[in-house]
Amino acid sequence: MKNKFKDKYYNHFEKKAFELPPHYSQQESFLMRYKARFEHYEFLENCLTVIFFKEGNGEFQHKNARLKAKDNSFLVLNPNEGWEYLNENNDYIDVLSFGIPNSLSSQCIHFLKDHNQQLLDDPSHFGQESFSFLEKPLNSDYYSSGKLLKNIYDQSNTYRYEFLCPEELTIEVLQSICKEQLLGNKITNKIDAKKLSTKEETLKRLLIAYEFIHDNVQNQISMDQLSHVSSLSKFHLYDSFKKAFGKTPHQYINRLKLSKAKEYVENGDFSVSEVSDLFGFSDQSVFSKVFKKAYGHPPSYFRI
Repeated sequence: MKNKFKDKYYNHFEKKAFELPPHYSQQESFLMRYKARFEHYEFLENCLTVIFFKEGNGEFQHKNARLKAKDNSFLVLNPNEGWEYLNENNDYIDVLSFGIPNSLSSQCIHFLKDHNQQLLDDPSHFGQESFSFLEKPLNSDYYSSGKLLKNIYDQSNTYRYEFLCPEELTIEVLQSICKEQLLGNKITNKIDAKKLSTKEETLKRLLIAYEFIHDNVQNQISMDQLSHVSSLSKFHLYDSFKKAFGKTPHQYINRLKLSKAKEYVENGDFSVSEVSDLFGFSDQSVFSKVFKKAYGHPPSYFRI
């Protein structure tokens, strides 16, 4: 089942596979699945495009922007005059991709921002709501949208995919990325900077630190490391991270360690002592005290 999309471009809306990557207008929805390789591709006047890479290679280029395709990542491309994709090594990419017309994204934003009574009073009015999505490759494991896309990708490799409604899948994905974008906008507004472009660039760098923390949660993480990977000074990083996430980097790391440790304890594959060692606590007694303070019970309480 996993190879049924190899060297084919299947659009779930049309229930049809193509030998070459098809072109769609800004007004057409698509839900593409393919595992293919091509050195170069241009899509012009693209609609809002959401792409999940199970396997990612190459990069997308638009004006001065360069976005690398990475394994287990997703990215959102705003509607514009188009992107150019380059893959010099001609490696395979394994992709799930949504194309979402502006009219549908405007309806979704209007729905999320408006009050229920207004939606009932005038259900035919959708307004012209729009905003610019953050264009950056994101690790799919650390965001609700990424987890949703991974789930749909996994289902696409089973017989169940045939019975899933592409319109409903599109609405579900669109709602998820819009909700995260609205949250991102709130975080951006908390960042001290005059220009919106500076706020957005700071957010992108904070997300690099955020993902680095999640990637290395079992290790000791220093401010020097976070400063280096995010290209932010320690003072800028500390202040912006705290305003964006409501915790200092150190507080966020400790909370994440405990959250992950709780998952390991509940899973039952490791002893409490082993979990304590995995997440770098000095000894089991310290781990148990910190754990109980966070969750109201010692680790043993959560053993299956």
